[in-house]
Amino acid sequence: MSGTDRVLLSIPLSRLKFKGDRNYLHGTDILPAALKELMAEQTRVTDIDIVFHALSKVGLTMTSSVPPGTEPNVQLSCNVDDARRKFFLIEDGRPIVERYGYPEEEIVAKTNIQLETATATSSDVLRFTNIERWVAMVKVLHQAMYSGLNGKWLFVRGKFDRYQDTYDTVVQHQVVIKGNFDNRLTRSDLLIDGHKLGEIFFALT
Repeated sequence: MSGTDRVLLSIPLSRLKFKGDRNYLHGTDILPAALKELMAEQTRVTDIDIVFHALSKVGLTMTSSVPPGTEPNVQLSCNVDDARRKFFLIEDGRPIVERYGYPEEEIVAKTNIQLETATATSSDVLRFTNIERWVAMVKVLHQAMYSGLNGKWLFVRGKFDRYQDTYDTVVQHQVVIKGNFDNRLTRSDLLIDGHKLGEIFFALT
């Protein structure tokens, strides 16, 4: 089946689990699960833009169109073999029956915060994916920068030139807050060894 054929299908995302003690699916699991479906059979996926509209508490199906009367929880736009595509992730009612440990504190412990430059940096080898590291680093940076604000910072959008789970060699992960919109929404750059690979947006809820 070609990549073009696949993007027209409705695809239930498999193997999704709750992270730690959360009762909702985490964006760091939803994003790679969706992209891995699109990347099957050597399909090339680039210029990724994912937006989370609502927390997902049951299984998700990725589709190229939204049924009438349905609100998607997630919208994903990307280039699939150089063709721009848009997908929607919709709750499908399948219960999430598994969860797994997520010691996020291990990422935090290896993250260096520089308040004066709104930057968080980590160069240690850790057992987490790139997106897990970036999200945890952005969250702890926000908690340090905006400690006087009430609420919870959530990952609501990510823009990536390309996606890669992990790196085989030691690299420097870095996040830098570049925009703050009325202390409700922020935009941060994502860097590997000083090279920008994308942006991540957090909202205060």
